[in-house]
Amino acid sequence: MASFNGRTGAVLPQSGDYNATQIPVSGEPEAETVAAALSNKAPAGFGFGDAIQEIATASAEESYETYCAKVDAVLDAMPDKTAKLVLAYPPAVYGKAGTTISLLYKGDANYAVLSNIGSADTALCGWRMIKLKKSSSDPSAWQPFEWEHPPMQLGVEYRTTERYQQLPIYTKAVNFGAAPNTTSKTVEHGITGFNQCVDVSGILGGANLMGHKNIVGILVNASQITIEADADLSRSNVYVILKYTKATS
Repeated sequence: MASFNGRTGAVLPQSGDYNATQIPVSGEPEAETVAAALSNKAPAGFGFGDAIQEIATASAEESYETYCAKVDAVLDAMPDKTAKLVLAYPPAVYGKAGTTISLLYKGDANYAVLSNIGSADTALCGWRMIKLKKSSSDPSAWQPFEWEHPPMQLGVEYRTTERYQQLPIYTKAVNFGAAPNTTSKTVEHGITGFNQCVDVSGILGGANLMGHKNIVGILVNASQITIEADADLSRSNVYVILKYTKATS
């Protein structure tokens, strides 16, 4: 194209050259030229036409706070109310996710979200980080790392994206060991700062723990899980999954 929109010489397409009402229909003189120009035009919107940027943790020892500072450096170059795709590797997934894609959204200087939308390792899909102001008098800050779909490894506590009475819900899978033999049995769940139990589920052998005909009761308190049975179930192992809030969120 020799000239267009006041530009001459080797004219390259720019954002805003055409809108939907200005594109010639097939058969009109400029239709083929415009079609060629649009085929080479980067997608509209910030970031999605760029090479995907990586925000990576340097080592397993890197702190969450240091990683958040790396995310802030990327946000500083983004206009408000824009989003871009990134390859994000926070400390929680260091060395575990070979390929992952995330969406980084910037609302303004006080609000941002980094959300994982896919991973080569399906067990590591679905986590997020949120930067916000908890109150008008507080500075904006990154909140703790949260899981939408926790991997649920035994004995590991996960902060989730769920809320109960505005408090974050945590979850943990506990190996209870052998089920009781016509009595009650108590084990420590190892949770610090336990506040309120929100939900209990689990597996007894190959069956659901909840509603099992021989389970008389299940009690969860600040430090222990107690299960009572009215038959000998000791040949079956029990795994208890707890959802709960903590005294310090």
